[in-house]
Amino acid sequence: MALDLGFNDIIKKYHCDVIAEESQKNSIVPYCLNNLVFCKKAAFTLAEVLITLAIIGVVAAMTIPTLITNYQEKVTVTRLKKFYSAFSQAYQLAMLENGTIDQWGLKNSATTEDDNGNIVHTPESLANYDNFFKIMSKYLRNAKYEELKASSNQSENGFGYTLSDGSTSIIGMWLNPENCKTSSTAVCGYLYITTDISKVKDFVGDVAQAENVYCFTMHKNHIAPMDNFNSCKSGSNRTQCTAWIIKNGNMDYLKCPDELSWDGKHSCDN
Repeated sequence: MALDLGFNDIIKKYHCDVIAEESQKNSIVPYCLNNLVFCKKAAFTLAEVLITLAIIGVVAAMTIPTLITNYQEKVTVTRLKKFYSAFSQAYQLAMLENGTIDQWGLKNSATTEDDNGNIVHTPESLANYDNFFKIMSKYLRNAKYEELKASSNQSENGFGYTLSDGSTSIIGMWLNPENCKTSSTAVCGYLYITTDISKVKDFVGDVAQAENVYCFTMHKNHIAPMDNFNSCKSGSNRTQCTAWIIKNGNMDYLKCPDELSWDGKHSCDN
């Protein structure tokens, strides 16, 4: 009797496997040839599904922040390069028609103390910045201009020039044009730009200390990205990372500063 039952089980399984295979081809419901008893199919248990979802969540939590950071860094690199190209061309065109910056009738910048004891630019300096932008406006097509003001609160200070696509804005500057009258290598001024206005619009204090702010130097015949990599990688002045970002196309000084140098490694990966 035990033998017969064993044989019957084998027959049922055989028919079940055959019918299941046929059902995949013909899209019919598989069943066993024994009073329409349905075949059992393998499936995940609830516990297995929950464990799988938990693993996916852990992996996502570990990788997504890195992906977002890498994307934001690429955006910064792209925007800095774009500003450098656009402003350099405009600066060259301005020099062709107006002479070098020391011939634009501008004075050296100066600061004063406001009623709240904050160090701000003098009215004469702000007028100089306005005159500088008026000269440059002819060569910066479709750029939005906001007059810079004497305030320690960036939201009240104006954003100077913003490129037509909104990617970068000049949020501060310092002029030394008189220094360039006797030297072709002297720094004639500094431009401070941001690649993310949202990070600085409510900033209070020296904009050079704000996040996502980078510096360019103006010279008699060109502008250049600020380069002081020691200050950059130490974190004491991130505005001086500009040259590294533009020339090397990365911000790896945030990840492996001690491994990088101009004479050695230019990224964490090589």
